Amino acid sequence: MTAPRFDHLLHCVPEVAPAVRQYTEAGLPAHTNPVHEGFQNGAWRLDDRYVEILTVVDRAAYAPSAFGRATAAWMPHIDALLATGGGPLNFAVHVADTNATAERLRRAGHQVDVHAFSFLEGRVTFQEAMLTDVPVWAPFFITYDTDPALRREHEASGRIDRGAFDLAGIVVETPDPRRSAAWLGALTGVPVDAGGTVVPLDGGGVHFAAGPADRITTLLLAGDNPPRTEIAGLRIRGVAEAEARPRR
Repeated sequence: MTAPRFDHLLHCVPEVAPAVRQYTEAGLPAHTNPVHEGFQNGAWRLDDRYVEILTVVDRAAYAPSAFGRATAAWMPHIDALLATGGGPLNFAVHVADTNATAERLRRAGHQVDVHAFSFLEGRVTFQEAMLTDVPVWAPFFITYDTDPALRREHEASGRIDRGAFDLAGIVVETPDPRRSAAWLGALTGVPVDAGGTVVPLDGGGVHFAAGPADRITTLLLAGDNPPRTEIAGLRIRGVAEAEARPRR
């Protein structure tokens, strides 16, 4: 059975192109995609993992689309982020079987909706299991079926480009880091680390820090001399800085 792994972070921004430029200037090579059904995104794509840089440009076109219907409950939170200049919303965890994960979570008492998507004439299909009874920052779960040739095309086009750094994880600020970490560990099936405040997902750990925000605040990077900056409400820091923080 494939272990759950970090898949991508959703970063809501007022405009995609300026944010993509800021990512690239910070040493995280990013690209912009065309507007599709009222929605636009871009990404810093490292490998199978990425940071999705996104916005809604036409509400009337987006709302009836497949993504618009699936994310309707997220829109008040997206609007709140955009009203303050942007910020991270939530993140995806890749699992081997979205339906099996949804059933496990339902047995645990969660409310879960499963949505199916298809793009590029079926060359990319995926399912997302979205929980409707969790904090805004909590993950959704995703399973892909992608034409292998499409990845090769993306690699040839330069859309997969890690640059000098690696994605090491994210920071979630919550009032009770240990309790939140234990809750996420149970949700994902990934045991919390010995310190009690990190869920070490493969590909990107989730670090919890004490504070009132109850949201994702920071993208953590590995590599030499990582940038220390902020892009549209998302802090960028080296993972060593988070690991050196006192645990509470």
